Amino acid sequence: MVSELKTRRSRRTLYLTPQLVELLRRHRARQAEERLAAGEAWQDHGLIFPSEVGTPLDPDNFSHRLSAVCRRAGLGHWHPHELRHSGASLMLAQGTPLHVVSKVLGHTSIAITKDVYGHLMEGDRRSAAEAMSRVLFGG
Repeated sequence: MVSELKTRRSRRTLYLTPQLVELLRRHRARQAEERLAAGEAWQDHGLIFPSEVGTPLDPDNFSHRLSAVCRRAGLGHWHPHELRHSGASLMLAQGTPLHVVSKVLGHTSIAITKDVYGHLMEGDRRSAAEAMSRVLFGG
């Protein structure tokens, strides 16, 4: 661990699909090549995404790099925290229950998740109303 986590609940299990495990294995192989190329300059901190010499990434530099990559990809300016929001939005769009998204994000309360992402659930409320209408009025 590079630094203390924000809260006790920040430490949580991440469930990885077989596809993600395979991508991480390939990444580890590329990283081994980088480690060899860096030689004695490499400082092993056990990080998955370190700097070119194995040290922790500087948050500001990472933010600038991400923004540049996103602009080159035609996505405009993105901040790292927007990746978190995108992940949450995608989970909700795919029907992941709000309480599960809340746990994945490490929110202390489902209310926080609802306050931030509740607007994305309009379709769920519409579907619920239509389901009730079918039960009550047939169809």
